[in-house]
Amino acid sequence: MSQYPKVLQAIKTVRSQMRWKPESANRHLQKRIQRGHLPPTATLQDYHRIIQLALRDRAARVYRYWYNRVPYVVIVTNVEGQQWLVMFAYDGLLETAFVLDRPSRYLSKPGFEWIGLLGEVDDEL
Repeated sequence: MSQYPKVLQAIKTVRSQMRWKPESANRHLQKRIQRGHLPPTATLQDYHRIIQLALRDRAARVYRYWYNRVPYVVIVTNVEGQQWLVMFAYDGLLETAFVLDRPSRYLSKPGFEWIGLLGEVDDEL
C-alpha cells in the first residue's frame, strides 16, 4: 500500500479532468501569457496540454506543499525546455501552473516536502 494514497488519487483525478476554481482558469492563462511563460496566442487548451505533459513525465519530481495547514500536490518537470510547476489540491482542483526560474531556490522554501519521482509514484497506482 502506498505511503501517499491521497497524493496518488489527486494525480489520477487531475489527469482525468482539468478543474479550476470558478473564473480562475482564464485568469491563470492570462498571467502566464503576461509573464512570457506562454506565447500571446496561447489558449486554455495549450495551457492544459503543458499541464498534462508535466503530469505524465515519469522523471517529474513530486512534492507535497503545505500552506496554512492544507496540503497540495506539486509536480515539477521540464516541459518544452522550461521548468514547469503544477500545483493542485487533494480533490484535484488546480491551483496554478507556471514556469520556475530558479527551481532549487523555490523548492527549498518551507512547506515543500519531497515525495519522489512521478514514475515511482505512478508505479504505486
